[in-house]
Amino acid sequence: MRKSCVQDMRHIQFRNQVPSDSRSFMTDERNQLDVQLKELTFVAQQHAQTTTARRVALTRLINAIWQSRRLCHPYRGQFQLLYKDIHDEAVQNLFFYLCKDDNINKYDSERGEVMAWVNMLLTKRFFPEAISKIINKENEVNLEKSYLENIPSSQPISLYEQVIECIETDPESIFVKEHIKGRPEANFQAITRRRYSGISWKDISAEWDIGVSSLHTFYQRCVKKFAPILRKNLYI
Repeated sequence: MRKSCVQDMRHIQFRNQVPSDSRSFMTDERNQLDVQLKELTFVAQQHAQTTTARRVALTRLINAIWQSRRLCHPYRGQFQLLYKDIHDEAVQNLFFYLCKDDNINKYDSERGEVMAWVNMLLTKRFFPEAISKIINKENEVNLEKSYLENIPSSQPISLYEQVIECIETDPESIFVKEHIKGRPEANFQAITRRRYSGISWKDISAEWDIGVSSLHTFYQRCVKKFAPILRKNLYI
């Protein structure tokens, strides 16, 4: 099976770079990077979308962009604890965009440097999209928890503990049997266990190689589907 540039992105080695104390050296280094990025972009543009040569050039381009540490940080100081998740999401989607279709051909060297184009995309498109996605997901997770916590309880044990215990014991194996099509390991019980252990959607997605959107949509559907069953098992 032909490997994609997106698949190669998983194996990029991220390394910290030591900043130089010399301003002139930093200028030379910046100029060298601009030349390198232009060359890699030019190579990618010269080859057809499905060729190995383009995939290799794009992988090297993305690696160079990341290691340059010149990706901008829009809205710095906002969004508090969610900022890193938002920025990571935006950068990941930016890199996917560069690898997808013929998007790399949209870069015009006569209009500016590669980093200027990349940072424009990050600021104008991918960061705003990531803000909406991450914040909406955070709100949805809070709504899911609220949905379950609104079930009335007269028991001394907390509702949270009752819900988790019910899903963990799963006496009828209904939570284990409910899984994403073709992926029995990605079942409602397993996803719930990871979420309430503090594991992020992004990490769960990486573990199973299933999209965050697919995981989250499936989880939401299960929460609503099983709410009556949870009521029945917890409060009769």
